[in-house]
Amino acid sequence: MIIRQVNSLKKFIKVVPENTIDLLNIFRLVSLGDIVYSETSREVKKERADGRYDSERVLVTLGIDVEKKAVDPLLKRVSFTGRIIYESRDLDLIGKYHTIHVHPGLEIKIESRENFNRLYSFSSNYQKKKKTRKVLCITIDNEGVAVTEFSNLGLKTLYSKNIPSRNKMYEETVEDLAHEIFQEAVKIVQDYLKEDEDIEIAILGASISVEDFVNYLKKKNAKKILEKIKKRGYTSTGREEGLREALRSGELKEYADELKPIKDSLEVEEFIQEMSKNPEKVALGLREVIKALKMKAVEKILVSESYLWENIADEQLDYLLSEVEHGRVELRVILDGLEASEKIRGLGGIVATLYYPLKLSEIKK
Repeated sequence: MIIRQVNSLKKFIKVVPENTIDLLNIFRLVSLGDIVYSETSREVKKERADGRYDSERVLVTLGIDVEKKAVDPLLKRVSFTGRIIYESRDLDLIGKYHTIHVHPGLEIKIESRENFNRLYSFSSNYQKKKKTRKVLCITIDNEGVAVTEFSNLGLKTLYSKNIPSRNKMYEETVEDLAHEIFQEAVKIVQDYLKEDEDIEIAILGASISVEDFVNYLKKKNAKKILEKIKKRGYTSTGREEGLREALRSGELKEYADELKPIKDSLEVEEFIQEMSKNPEKVALGLREVIKALKMKAVEKILVSESYLWENIADEQLDYLLSEVEHGRVELRVILDGLEASEKIRGLGGIVATLYYPLKLSEIKK
């Protein structure tokens, strides 16, 4: 979340959501009766002297008194609906209904006379956050190469290509094709470095494949890429599967404090280990988590992002999130698109580790 402005006198904040989790935070932050402002475009018609009309689209900032809010899990979008009480240019819209659809990258202004302390606390937390770090991860073996961008927004595959089996092709042809794929991967990385020179590079895969790729970079005099390589790690395979293995095994754990996808994966693996060793020291599903929370037994909650989107209006989940907001329990949202998120979905979408063993299935409401 980017905090653009905080005005304690006029009781508003300006924010720009950067990802879908930010949208969920905004959905909970805005209360009915708050005023939300956003820029939009409107078609304006002007009559000519001869009676014909010209039309043009103009930008206008509208402020609505929020009467209804909604979540769309499919589009991953939140919306606020209410009567227009402010327009930045005279378009005769005051009093009409309008819906503001909020998506990542859209700046909105939230004004709240009654709940500004909550807005202020929220914005103060985000202002302490550091600049987002990014790492390019090249995963390689004798069957292919993948290039993936790691950031706090998640994982983004920039390139992936397989090398045909040596059983199906002559050895020399496979060697040539491997170098061709190396060249394509290098071009992707070089283009990326032109856009972001602060990036770090990690190379993972079977040891011989990693060394072959580094030697190829040296042979091609790819100095800029070689300078950016801060880690060489080893996995039993490469490509996307090698990346999943690295996340499960903790091969990238040195980046965990700064890159959310890596931390998410480690947290889920630790939870699964705890569950296998001490099944009575974990809660599975919202009902069990709420039971344990009311008994003050919850140490940490993990929830998949998609589960939040699908259940954000649930009263029990709202109670849980309020406890989190007041600092009474720790919660971690596991980004969608990770194997870790699918594992949490398979356990009910929301789970928790407990301070002490409980037979939650035997405890009545």
